[in-house]
Amino acid sequence: MFQHTNSNRGFTLIEMLICIAVIAVLCGIAAPAFGKLIGKTQAQTARSQLAAALNEARIAAVGRGTHVVVCPSVDQRTCSDTTQWQRGWIVFLDANHNRELDSDEAPLSVGQALADGVAVIGSNGRLRIDYQPDGSARGTNATLTVCDRASGAGDARTLVISQGGRVRYGSATTANATACMNAAG
Repeated sequence: MFQHTNSNRGFTLIEMLICIAVIAVLCGIAAPAFGKLIGKTQAQTARSQLAAALNEARIAAVGRGTHVVVCPSVDQRTCSDTTQWQRGWIVFLDANHNRELDSDEAPLSVGQALADGVAVIGSNGRLRIDYQPDGSARGTNATLTVCDRASGAGDARTLVISQGGRVRYGSATTANATACMNAAG
């Protein structure tokens, strides 16, 4: 016949509250590490995007036989006289060699502003990277330091542009990392 059993297989209120408390503690522990991971990834992405723009400029200079300039830009239409690149940059053909984007010169690409907390600081005195028709970069070596606020100064990395125009990755000096962190907020 039919036998009726009275067994409840659900959670009690106390068991559910304990589960929620455990989940909250685990989320509290994981959140800072996750934030650091996101910041580090954003900084790596920014460094890769900037390296791609610099390599594009060098290839365009050689391929077109003209000067190509990469410079920081707040509005993505004019070069900014700053060593801070996190607000964006522009790559353009510089037909008249004045290192400014004029109305008759065409931008090749534009880099948008980076995520909040990510900063890029250029070497003092190097507000623009000017590639010559032979692919070399006019001036001394330039260093762009990339960092993010979440990871801290210890994870700051650099892009070094040699006089020959090549871009390589490197580790930031303490001074460069500190300057970058100050710009990151």
